[in-house]
Amino acid sequence: MCSPGFSCDSALQVTYIVRGSGRVQVVGVDGKRVLETHIKAGCLFIVLRFFVVSKIGNPDGMKWFSIITTPNPMFTHLAGRTSAWKALSPQVLQAAFNVSPDVEKQFSSNRTAEEIFFPPPN
Repeated sequence: MCSPGFSCDSALQVTYIVRGSGRVQVVGVDGKRVLETHIKAGCLFIVLRFFVVSKIGNPDGMKWFSIITTPNPMFTHLAGRTSAWKALSPQVLQAAFNVSPDVEKQFSSNRTAEEIFFPPPN
């Protein structure tokens, strides 16, 4: 899974699925889901300015590339080194998700470096 992220500089994102399959979810600026669909090799989709996108590969994986409509794109993700979560206090996250301090700490500490998530080994 690619962490949900969006363009901070109003760039459009054109994504082409090269190999494999999975799902894509796109959420608009008003917080409403505008796209949730299965995708496979050969699919192409466009993510509009400031819309949030997440790509989730099937167990066999998925490869894609994206073309960004600005020469110096700026993206932020909800996980990883540029995580938007880092800007929120632990108290805000606990209240927003109605979780205990322990759950919030575990969630925050596990998503500090990577924007791509892999399932745990069996």
